[in-house]
Amino acid sequence: MTSSILTRRATLALGALPFFLPGIAHAQAEPVRIGVILSASGGLAGFVPPIRAAVQLAIEEINAAGGVLGGRPLQMVEADDQTNPQVGVSVATRLVQAENVAAIIGPMASGITIAVANAVTIPAGVPIVSPSATAPALSTLNDNDTVFRTAVPDGLQGQVLARIVREKGIERVAIMAVNNDYGRGLASAFAEAFRGRGGTVTATQNFEESRPSYRAELQTLASRGNPQALLLIAYPASGGNTILRNAVENGFFQRFIGTDGMRDQSVVEQIGADPMQGFFGTAPGSAAAPERRQAYEQAFRRANPNTDPGAAFVAQSYDAAYVIALAVQAAGSTERAAIREALRRVANAPGEAVGPGEFARAKQILQGGGQVNYEGASGPIEFNAAGDAQGRIEHWEVRNGQVETVGQFAE
Repeated sequence: MTSSILTRRATLALGALPFFLPGIAHAQAEPVRIGVILSASGGLAGFVPPIRAAVQLAIEEINAAGGVLGGRPLQMVEADDQTNPQVGVSVATRLVQAENVAAIIGPMASGITIAVANAVTIPAGVPIVSPSATAPALSTLNDNDTVFRTAVPDGLQGQVLARIVREKGIERVAIMAVNNDYGRGLASAFAEAFRGRGGTVTATQNFEESRPSYRAELQTLASRGNPQALLLIAYPASGGNTILRNAVENGFFQRFIGTDGMRDQSVVEQIGADPMQGFFGTAPGSAAAPERRQAYEQAFRRANPNTDPGAAFVAQSYDAAYVIALAVQAAGSTERAAIREALRRVANAPGEAVGPGEFARAKQILQGGGQVNYEGASGPIEFNAAGDAQGRIEHWEVRNGQVETVGQFAE
């Protein structure tokens, strides 16, 4: 667990201006504790550094703008679920009961989010906003309106991916999907949409994570129905890279398709630029207005010059922190039920549009009795009745050894 109340910049400012008593009073005010459950170890660990940086940036901006509720800073209380549902339930219990967090950002994986919600946060009435849990099953949870996500659900991703695959002239695809809610849900969404566009799924294999070899499964998939490509729904560090390596070394497949779980530069670095050339897929993208996206990216690069603000789920993580902070401010309270009720009021229209880095202006509007409509780094959030964000899907592709965004789709 790590905690941070003051930003580096705010700390320096206070040191340089000891006479600024209002700032010191704010710094000493009781913090509002926000839980952040990340998969800092395990299969999703490679995605975490830029995601953590995005949450930290948002919290630093909010605290630099005077925090919430008359000067209370946000305090990030981080926990590592180790990419494991049982550990996720354990750390969520600690955050809710011992740390007394007002709300939670995360978890990252869909299966962990579902486990945490059912076992911990729904019974406790704690609102959670996941930036990266995309399984369709989250939309149907009996959650008492406590589960939200800034990532677009996989139903839309499956439709967009099917469209892109068919437009590339691919008619027959084999699917290898991680055996969890994310993998099974996205494989099903893609298969239904792909068949609807005249494509054929030659075979599907759900695999268990972190095995030393997947040669037998790949050989079986390659031998059925003459597939033109392999769709891999996985995470790099817990099976995805091993599957790609096995497929390349044994010549089972020459063409590869991925989803958000495999949209990572480490895949190219570990498998090689030549065999991964043309590897393409989809991930939750950005529907943000250009000026809002630019404001976010410039701030992110100033704080993290060697980290990619466009990496998977990074903008969505930044937005999760912002909507929670705005909900606290709009609710005028740290009561969990009040925050939950305020989330749609600050994220959805109507209201005056506010964007990344504009927390001070948003507070002014709210304090004046107005409404705000947060339009974030990933786009307008607009939570629907199920707590799902409405957004776009990114089309990415490996070109000259780099993972690049080549398009954005709403379907």
